[in-house]
Amino acid sequence: LVWSLSNTAVSFRANVSLLSVLGKILIQKYSLSVTDQNNKNYIFINQAMSWSSAQQYCRTNYKDLAMIENQEENMEAQNAKPSSSTVWIGLYREPWTWSDGSLSSFTNWEPSGLNNVNESQHCVTENPQHQWADEFCDVPWVFVCHQGDHSKKC
Repeated sequence: LVWSLSNTAVSFRANVSLLSVLGKILIQKYSLSVTDQNNKNYIFINQAMSWSSAQQYCRTNYKDLAMIENQEENMEAQNAKPSSSTVWIGLYREPWTWSDGSLSSFTNWEPSGLNNVNESQHCVTENPQHQWADEFCDVPWVFVCHQGDHSKKC
């Protein structure tokens, strides 16, 4: 029994070390920054995808595409990504709705951000100046996911 417990502890430490190394590799490949100020963690994914593919990725690996409900969260989501990046966030269609189906009460449109070219721009990006713009949903952009938010059902 002592031998078995000892091997289990060694095996456990080895597995934790392996997971730690694999986690760092995945973070280096996909995520450059994580923030946690508003009960949400914002995670930058450095892999360009269409809006729907980004949504699916976030739902599979986190909770959803970034849902930004106030100026403070807008800054936190912005801080999770490189300053020069434009990213998908979880806002889409009109009326502007978050990926989880809730209506948006906060917006931060750039001055020409709502041009809806060919009446076909139904997804939203956030630019390096913290402002939003409508965009064609099939254009590949890097994106920000969120997880957490204890006030909502996960």
